[in-house]
Amino acid sequence: MRVSRLFLNQPDTNLEDQVLEKELMHQLKNTEFLDSSLHIFIDFCNKKEYQNYLKPNVPLSALERRSELEVRAQKNGDVRFFPTVEVIQPPPTADLVVALADFLHNVSTFKGCPVELWNEQGIYRILFRCASWSRGNPESDRVRTATCRALVAAASHKCVRASLAATKDCLVNLLLTFTSTEEGDCDELTARMQTMLLLASLLSERAASNTVWNELRERQSTPFFRLLTLSLQSDDDELKDAAMHCLTQLTKSALNKKHADKTSDETCKVFLNDLKFDNQQASARSGAGDTGRDDDCQPEYVCEELCKLLIYHFQDLFDKKKSLASQDNLWIRVCSCLSSLLSVSSRSRLYGVHRQFPLVLLAALQTVRDQLSLQGKPVDVIRNANHDPALNTLYWLLTIINCSMLECKSAKESFADNITGSVNRLWPWCMMTEQLRNTILHLLIAFTNDCPKAWACMCACVGGRSLLAELCALACRSGASLLPALRILRQCVPHHHCRAILLKSEVMSCMNKAWSRGGRYVRGAEDGGGTEWVRLCAALARHADGGGVLLALLAATPRRGLSARLLPALANAAHHHRAAFLQSPELLEILSATLLTGNISEVVLAARAVWALAANSHRVFKHLIFLLSLLTR
Repeated sequence: MRVSRLFLNQPDTNLEDQVLEKELMHQLKNTEFLDSSLHIFIDFCNKKEYQNYLKPNVPLSALERRSELEVRAQKNGDVRFFPTVEVIQPPPTADLVVALADFLHNVSTFKGCPVELWNEQGIYRILFRCASWSRGNPESDRVRTATCRALVAAASHKCVRASLAATKDCLVNLLLTFTSTEEGDCDELTARMQTMLLLASLLSERAASNTVWNELRERQSTPFFRLLTLSLQSDDDELKDAAMHCLTQLTKSALNKKHADKTSDETCKVFLNDLKFDNQQASARSGAGDTGRDDDCQPEYVCEELCKLLIYHFQDLFDKKKSLASQDNLWIRVCSCLSSLLSVSSRSRLYGVHRQFPLVLLAALQTVRDQLSLQGKPVDVIRNANHDPALNTLYWLLTIINCSMLECKSAKESFADNITGSVNRLWPWCMMTEQLRNTILHLLIAFTNDCPKAWACMCACVGGRSLLAELCALACRSGASLLPALRILRQCVPHHHCRAILLKSEVMSCMNKAWSRGGRYVRGAEDGGGTEWVRLCAALARHADGGGVLLALLAATPRRGLSARLLPALANAAHHHRAAFLQSPELLEILSATLLTGNISEVVLAARAVWALAANSHRVFKHLIFLLSLLTR
């Protein structure tokens, strides 16, 4: 242990430190440090007390000559030979375990530390067992702090995480340490913080995620989430950061759970969404209104209480630094946690609307917009765009807005009142980095999904720019943004003004040319872009103006090889453009060939088109049958 004190600080990268690290690792190997540590941790967990302990009294080389030494002992009566000696050795103390755990934590930062080898020998699994040792013991908090800190450092390796995640009983015991809901002293708060960090580092593994969620559903949900809320209310920033990190990883694990057939598993999301909040300080004014942080309407569910605390921290930290809030790591942690919670819980999204959180986000978005307008044109800061604090703040605001609008129509309508001006003016800034471009496109996908008020906002002109026109230009440039851009345009098609802007733009002609040249592929995306283009055509063909433009494009550049994929659009267009179909041999040939050789779905679509053409007109029906019979001869 004397050598370990020389290496408590994180090593530098210079040559001298590298030599010292190699020398230390060599000494640890020669002195069998790992085996000794394993025995100490095992004895500590088992609480053994040694009464008769046999210790070797002579070296191994002397034991090899034991028969010779015994003969000499018999000849000389005054010489006695004892190969072992009986001693009394006390069990390992908590101080010794804490020192060893701290040493493992410091050594794990070395580049040459054999973490994988140590993991195979089981040092981290037995250290995990020590983390939940004797919860009633006064020294248990110190032991838990040191062991969890060492495990968090080692958990950065995939093999260690997988090994710890498979230790189900230790995970359950770790959750049992969350039973205390009191404030606690300094040691207990530190132990609580390290335990949350360890749990967060393991939740990325599916085995650990399944164990934790099963335990929460069966027994530990109330004390666990009660402890999380107390930690979020604490004045200790490190404890709040650990609690938010743990909650973030927990909600992400619920969002990523899958069944055996790869379909989404909604059980954890439903459980978290419907878990009641056991508020021990609920007052008679519960639900009376919003008057402040402490004297406030009491949430009924756990997700609502967590959302309320996170909204408070978000607004409090943003008010301190405004557009430079991204320079505060705690504010970023709040944004990440809030985004994950809003993504997984529909009640949190509705509660955010109740708390008027959309107005808070719109005000913050306008603050960032004003700050960016003072910096000049986007071209002036494009070199440092990836590291600009105002743009990083903008990214997190857009992410939270996007999560707030997921399948929540009331949130979309709340944002629709004032979001148009800010997003229009921020559009050039959002095109500066790939991260911002993807974020704003995903936001618009959620915004325009089944929301008529959002469609009206998309075609509103602010400063000579409308979002829909910018999306049309972006789709014409193709690239990686083609897929989300086409999806947004498709979702806005039901609005007549949006549809007029789309049909007057060059999107239809550009996409049709790319489709005609590329055959199966469209520029900027593989078959996914072609699928979105076909869906956009089908959506446009449901309306008379869109169907007319589509038929004109197909007539100009016909491609019979792609007829099957365009059948949904043709079936919709047939309802509005009977004359164009009857006067086009190419379109009738497509329908005839499909009826004869297509699969079931294609035959159904072709039959829909034929029925639309012949409906309510016996004369047209006879004429259509005659034309189809000519084409099949």
